[in-house]
Amino acid sequence: MKKFTIAMVIIFALILSFTANAQLVSFGVGGGLTQVLGPDHYTTEVSEAGLGFSSEYNFGAVAKISLPLIPITPRAFVIYHKLSGNGRVTILAPGDGLVEVDREYSQSILSLGAGVQYGFIPIPAGFDPYLSLDATYNNFGDFSRITDGYDENLTDGFSRFGLQLGIGTEVTIIPMINVDVFVGYNWYNLTGKEDGEETVSSFVLDVFLMFNFL
Repeated sequence: MKKFTIAMVIIFALILSFTANAQLVSFGVGGGLTQVLGPDHYTTEVSEAGLGFSSEYNFGAVAKISLPLIPITPRAFVIYHKLSGNGRVTILAPGDGLVEVDREYSQSILSLGAGVQYGFIPIPAGFDPYLSLDATYNNFGDFSRITDGYDENLTDGFSRFGLQLGIGTEVTIIPMINVDVFVGYNWYNLTGKEDGEETVSSFVLDVFLMFNFL
C-alpha cells in the first residue's frame, strides 16, 4: 500500500508540473477488453490445470496535457483489470475418491501509468493518430480459488513495475469532446520479480470519452 500511494503521488505531481505550460488538458473515462496472453498457465483451461484467464473487461480513466508547438503529449492513466477463469476439474476427495468439481480462479491488476504519446498529424484534422510509451506500476490483488463454493486465498497481493506500448487515435466529436480508441501491449511485471516468476502480459482494447479543458 505504501508503494501504491507513492506511485499515485508521483503520477499526479507529473501532471501538475506539466499543466502550467499546457495549452489543453483532457480527461477521459471508459474501458474495454483485456486479453491475457501469458504466461502459459494463466491462459491454459482450468480443466487442464491452468487458470483459464482469457478476455476480461477493464475500466479506468486517462488524463493528457497538450504542449505548445510539439507533437509530444504527456499522459497518465489508471486502469482496473479483473481476471477470472472457471471450469471443471477432477480431484481426490477424502472418502469419495476421484470426483469432478467446479473451480474458479480470480485475480485483479490495478495499473497506474505515466508516459508520452507522439502524434503523427501536427495540425487539427478531426482525428489524431498516435504512438504511446508508458511506464506502469501494477498492483496485483490477492490470488484466490473457489472450489464448489469453498473460497481459498492462494497468494497475497504484490506490486511490480512494467511497460506499455500502444497505438491509438482521437476522433473529434465536438470541439470539447473526443473519443480516444487505444490498443496496447502490456508487460505487468518486468522488474521486481521473485525467483521463478514469469512475465504476465496482455493486449488491451479501450475506448475513452475525452473531455477537453483550456
